[in-house]
Amino acid sequence: MTRTKSRPYTVDDVRYIYNNYTNRTAVEIAEQLGISKTQVSKIVTELRKQGVDLPKKKRENPVEIFIREELDIKLKQS
Repeated sequence: MTRTKSRPYTVDDVRYIYNNYTNRTAVEIAEQLGISKTQVSKIVTELRKQGVDLPKKKRENPVEIFIREELDIKLKQS
């Protein structure tokens, strides 16, 4: 994986993150803005520290996804 050089973020970047964080991943936002995923996470953390209500995102467990997608289908066919 190649690291790209980041730039300092702006007020417009913070606004974009605030408006899009619920519906997009940090990686998608970072790519759109041309900043790093780490910067996006840092901005989100800072917003939360300042009292802004942004949802916490939890990555779904891949095993649970597999069971739901693969085994539930097979159980239904039995």
